[in-house]
Formats: sequence, C-alpha cells, structure tokens
Amino acid sequence: MRKLLTTLAGFAAIGLLVAPAATAVADQRPGRLVFADEFDGTAIDPGKWAIHSNAEADRCLGNKGNQQLEWHTWDALSVRDGLLTITARKNNPEPGYEWSSGLITTGQACGHEPAESFAVKPGDYVETRLKLPSAKGFWPSTWTWNGNGSNEQDTYEFYSDNHYNLYLTSHQSGGGSCTYRSPTDLTTDWHTIAQQLGPDQTIWYLDGKEICRQGPYSGTGDALILDLFVYAQIPPTVTEESMQIDHVRVYRN
Repeated sequence: MRKLLTTLAGFAAIGLLVAPAATAVADQRPGRLVFADEFDGTAIDPGKWAIHSNAEADRCLGNKGNQQLEWHTWDALSVRDGLLTITARKNNPEPGYEWSSGLITTGQACGHEPAESFAVKPGDYVETRLKLPSAKGFWPSTWTWNGNGSNEQDTYEFYSDNHYNLYLTSHQSGGGSCTYRSPTDLTTDWHTIAQQLGPDQTIWYLDGKEICRQGPYSGTGDALILDLFVYAQIPPTVTEESMQIDHVRVYRN
C-alpha cells in the first residue's frame, strides 16, 4: 500500500467519529460470495495468495521508503485451527532488514500471481474478521491495490501504539477518510471490519455498525491485500508480535 507518511498528521486534522446507529452487516452484504478464505487448512493457500506485491518497492517484498521495517516471508504465515497467524520477528531475514513479517495479496504480484488471482470490483463488500496486535510498533491493514495506487481503498489501518483508533481511507480521486475512535481497546477482542466499495459511495463497518461514509469507488483490477507491517516511525520494543485472521470474504451483486 502506498501509504503516505503524512497519514498520521493528516488524520489528526480530521475529527474523530463515533459510530452512528447500528446497521446489520447481513443487510449490507450484496449478492453472492465470490471470494473467501476461512483458513481451514494447514498452510496458506498459494492458489489464492502471493507474498510479492508491486506495491513494495524493494524486489516486491520490502518497502523501507514507506516506513516499513519488514521483509515479507512465507515463514511469517501459519495456518492452524481455522486461523491465519501473521507473525513479525526481529530475525534478520534479508540484508538491510532486521524484521520479517507477512503480506498476502490476490494479485498485482510481480509475476508471482496466485493461480486463482482475484480482483475486487465496484459494489463489492469486503470483510475481515481479525484480532489486532497489541504491542506498539505494528501497522496492520486490509486494502486494495491496482498497481499504481490510484484506486487504493483501505478497509482499515491500525497503528498499534494507539489501541482505539481505526483509519479508514479512500485514496482515489473524490475519496476521503475518517478516523474512528473506539470506546474500548480494539486489541482485546475479535472484530469484523468491512467496507462497501461503492459504486455510489464507500461505507465502512465495524462489527456491523457503520463508522464512516465517503465518496464512490470506481477501481478496476484491484488486488486484495492483508498485511502486518512493522512501523519505522514508532519502532517496536518487542522482538516478536502476531495478529490473527479468522476469515476474509468478498460479496458481489
């Protein structure tokens, strides 16, 4: 994700939002399930996911210019008991990189595309059920990427030094962003974070409640990406940290 380093400063200027009246997730899911991973196997499915991404400037596996300290490896990904665990470790995986961690993408993978590459479309409903990391210094997110970032949509970004804020952003022309302030610590329980990708407007949900509404989405060829970045601006004081993902699902009309 071409996440700008002005993100935090920019969000500071945006008023914190409180969730409006609850809206049932089931009422927002459009149409049929067109992509899903329930992580029911014993390893990440290479038919659905790659770890290379052309969003990552260093050989498609690292991106220090985006304030990321990690190098992406398959070893950072483990699947067991219906959960994907992404683990960041300070284990010197590559010259110039002290940290390894994980990114998985459904496409835009620098020639390493999974056998069943998948792209989201306007109107899709994307949801991730996950448990966020609690140690400071980590930057997980779910987002879309079309190869140049012009249609990027962040289902969420989370900076683990602050357990209460979610950053929700449409980076495309006519888009916008919200900072959602949770009344409770987001790292203490499982959460479902979802995004309705237009076409008329983009709407974000947390556990079934609408938390942000911005402009339309008109992306094409956008891969779906999940990651656990290690954040250079607030580097970790631990040497290992994990997050867990229960499922990723995309619904379409």
